[in-house]
Amino acid sequence: MLDLKAIRQNPDEYKRKLERKYISSEIIDELLEKDTLARKLKQEAEELKSHQNEVSKKIPTLSGDEKQKILLEMKEISATQKEKQELANNANADVIKILEALPNPPRDEVKKGKDDEENDVNRVVGEKPNFSFEPKEHWELAEQHDLLDMEQAAKVSGNRFYYMKKELALLQQALMMWAFRKVSEKGFAPTIPPFMTREKAIYGTGYLEKDENYRVNPETDDLYLIGTSEVPMVSLHADQVIDLENGPLKYAAYSPCFRREAGSYGKDTKGILRVHQFEKIEMVVFAKPEQATEIHESIREIEEEILQELGIPYQVVDICTGDLGCSASKKYDLEAWLPGQNAYREMTSTSICDEYQTRRLNIRYKDENGKLQYVCALNGTAVSSRPLIAIMENFQNEDGSIDIPKCLVPFCGFEKIGS
Repeated sequence: MLDLKAIRQNPDEYKRKLERKYISSEIIDELLEKDTLARKLKQEAEELKSHQNEVSKKIPTLSGDEKQKILLEMKEISATQKEKQELANNANADVIKILEALPNPPRDEVKKGKDDEENDVNRVVGEKPNFSFEPKEHWELAEQHDLLDMEQAAKVSGNRFYYMKKELALLQQALMMWAFRKVSEKGFAPTIPPFMTREKAIYGTGYLEKDENYRVNPETDDLYLIGTSEVPMVSLHADQVIDLENGPLKYAAYSPCFRREAGSYGKDTKGILRVHQFEKIEMVVFAKPEQATEIHESIREIEEEILQELGIPYQVVDICTGDLGCSASKKYDLEAWLPGQNAYREMTSTSICDEYQTRRLNIRYKDENGKLQYVCALNGTAVSSRPLIAIMENFQNEDGSIDIPKCLVPFCGFEKIGS
């Protein structure tokens, strides 16, 4: 959520910034109009209430017609005061509703663009494999070695679920454990958070408005399955004043993730690129605002280091303003080369969320003057299940066998899938 006081003080700047995310300046005008009305009505209601209190002190000293006259006037004033207070509450609710709908403004260095087609590729790293044969897609390789069963999973759970089997199941756990250890060595505290949260956590991180959340049972529980461990991890310090004097607080969280993938039907229906359930290790950082850029670059560097050690060719993509999402002011995607698809596809991302989430969740720290300020939150994916796809497609052999990256062999116990 944005700072209403800051918008009041500099509306033109917020109009300029939000216009870069294709938000009309009229919404800021509407916000300020509702805010002015709410404050005016509140002041009038408070003045009437104050007048009531003053007169109430005098009533015991009155009698007869004079007292009856004052009591009648107070009854009318009381009704007017309640009406104005109700109108003030309604106007304030409109203000909150508009504020909740506004996204985090993009940073000025982020390129303006409407969608992912206008994202910029910063650089390409690693060499694509040069096959002497037609490379297969990962789901074809999985089918050859009986590593995935999506047909039976569809009968049991519906489309976009899977049974991961045999060496692939071991490789998934190896990838998670290797990455978990790697990021913990970088100073990120390893954490396994709750896999379900209350609505406040979903709302606080900006995901409640998305049509991607699985609600457990609206009639009995205020619980949602998490779509990313970013949700419980950012909420870890909700309603707290945290100490940042010794540096940022850094966490690495393992969790399964559950998403409806709303709007994605008809795309990537085969394999595990776009599914309702997957595993992920997410890095979450709480820092002072002035540290945001440096930390963001360091998270990107860790994500790149992971892909480099796995030996996966990739490109770094600078996300444009229209593709940022509501919480992020700046974001990088790392896209791995998938030979079977003959395309780069997203593996990980990292975002600066500024105080957008921490303001909603009331997470603060004391600055050098002892004044409470909202913390800057950042996040980035170390690995998800998707690198399995890149491993299978980039390290396949003509006979369909798959070589395993050397860094994962000690964790999975084998060097190859297939003969």
